[in-house]
Amino acid sequence: MHYTSLLSLLACCGTVLCNSEEVLAKHEGHGGIDGWFTGKRANAFYGNWDIYARNFTVTQIPVSKLTHISYAFCNISTTTGEVVLSDENADLRFAYPGDPKGLTNATSLKNVYGNVKQLFLLKKKNRTLKTMLSVGGYSFSPYWSAMLASEPKRARFASSAVKLMTDLGFDGLDYDYEYVTNASQAADLIDLLKKTRTLMDEHSQKNSLPRFSLSFDGPAGPAKYTLLDMRGMDRYLDFWNFMVGQIQSSENTLYKLTLLQAFDYSGGWDTIAGHAQNLYGENSKGDAIATPFNTSTGINYYIDNGIAPSKINLGNPLYGHAFLNTTGPGQRFNGTGIGSFGEAGGNWDTKALPLRANYSSAEVTELKDIGASYSYSAKDKMMISFDTPDIAKMKARYAMKKGLGGAMWWEISQDKSGKDSLVGSFVGELRGLEKSMNNLKYPTSVYENMRLGFPDN
Repeated sequence: MHYTSLLSLLACCGTVLCNSEEVLAKHEGHGGIDGWFTGKRANAFYGNWDIYARNFTVTQIPVSKLTHISYAFCNISTTTGEVVLSDENADLRFAYPGDPKGLTNATSLKNVYGNVKQLFLLKKKNRTLKTMLSVGGYSFSPYWSAMLASEPKRARFASSAVKLMTDLGFDGLDYDYEYVTNASQAADLIDLLKKTRTLMDEHSQKNSLPRFSLSFDGPAGPAKYTLLDMRGMDRYLDFWNFMVGQIQSSENTLYKLTLLQAFDYSGGWDTIAGHAQNLYGENSKGDAIATPFNTSTGINYYIDNGIAPSKINLGNPLYGHAFLNTTGPGQRFNGTGIGSFGEAGGNWDTKALPLRANYSSAEVTELKDIGASYSYSAKDKMMISFDTPDIAKMKARYAMKKGLGGAMWWEISQDKSGKDSLVGSFVGELRGLEKSMNNLKYPTSVYENMRLGFPDN
């Protein structure tokens, strides 16, 4: 495997040498709050489905690198608007070592097991680790619109979400709606956040508990983020997850994916192979690159529209996008192939990249002018856009210089371990993580072992 560092590239040719620190300095101009000595958030998403084909359990999450785990995803009832669990087996009764086996009716359990129990045990052992219950995601986003349009359904959504949070031992709620489509929805979303925040605070005050957190997964594409009333939303939010990506075709129509892939500036819906998560939109000569979207422009928009940099988590995908039958970035391609675990759209886990088995040796190129990297096999005519550890470090330094609040990743089962971990590479540049304590008291939980704080564990 050959690693080549090209510090500037227009499409697939042209080289200009520069230092990544010079690149960061050149592009700075928004935010700029000194963040070098402020503890940062490190928030990784974990999917409740990870226990199945991926065989990646809660106990394997690298919690020493994290301040938050966002547990994905709860669904929304189409009839009542209530928040409901999407997989009760995984959430409540999946048997970890020491748990009873053969549980069949999760809704009538006296005690809670499964992923929920293990997340709480992680909190007991790591008192600065917080857990967020995430609602929505791409697959469940079609169910938001009817709920938002009805005030009674918004009220039921908020009350049921807070009840699940307090029954299941979470430190907060995360909302992921992809995406708001008009001003009316934007206003209704603010009302939903207000209702949620009010119920959270009432529960805390009534039970002498710490403040619960509320976050929102914000889009990175201008066609979507310009529809949000950011200032109106922000008054109720503790932080934003900037979801690096734009699921969009060159014809400006949404590309329908079957699984939650919302971190994509370029992919199989396009006609030109491009970078899926580039930091900047032009190289050092001011030349536009192959991908029409970039992270820096989106972050600057959030800041310019009233969001404090310290409330923004920079999103990072832990996977790559494949392009087949191409000569590289900026060139036409034909097909994407099948990725990790047979996933459509050529989406490969970071831990599988660069590809080795069944493929020719691929050269990895780092484009530090734009904060992107990719692998290319000339024999196979395959390009895969993904982040290397060095690009992850560059993005972390960008977050520090912008004064951002931290980072988030989708999703943790896809990362490598050890020195090649993208999460570890990013966190290593942050000069420390925030140390706020989690909550272990859930006196109103319907589950006895949760109310007691799992005394036997």
